[in-house]
Amino acid sequence: MGILIDLDQTLINSQVAERFRRNRQWSNVYEMIPQLYPYPDISELLQELKEISVPICIVTSSPKSYCEKVIKYWDWKIDTTVCYHDTTKHKPHPEPIQKGLFSLGLEPNNVIAIGDTAKDTQAARAAGVLSIGALWGSLEKDLLKASKPDIICATVKDLREVLLMKYSS
Repeated sequence: MGILIDLDQTLINSQVAERFRRNRQWSNVYEMIPQLYPYPDISELLQELKEISVPICIVTSSPKSYCEKVIKYWDWKIDTTVCYHDTTKHKPHPEPIQKGLFSLGLEPNNVIAIGDTAKDTQAARAAGVLSIGALWGSLEKDLLKASKPDIICATVKDLREVLLMKYSS
């Protein structure tokens, strides 16, 4: 079993850098990484999942250099990433999810995809992966709920309960 998880607004709150991200001013975004905080309990959850050997892939629409800098800054143990330039098609297309599956060497029925947008749900569904909607950071809560993820988690603590129940059994 493995996890595919979105980065922005799922693992970290990157809203303060949104203007720079939207305008592709990545050097400004890099300077702001210390202000892009993980949501409460995220770092602990990632650590706990690594301790029980759950493979984790970040699947993000952001560039790899940004993703890697965030991972390094917060000292997360992530197995692999699928970033914007790693695929030709992007969420809601399933290609990023499929590439994450391939990177982890797992089949769709052995993976959970977690994200904060309807695109994340659509990509997971199209790839045949169980989807979890992450409400805690979502800027489009109504659209996310309307996309009907398999499971909706209001908080990281809710997500932890779901994941540990699935991965410890």
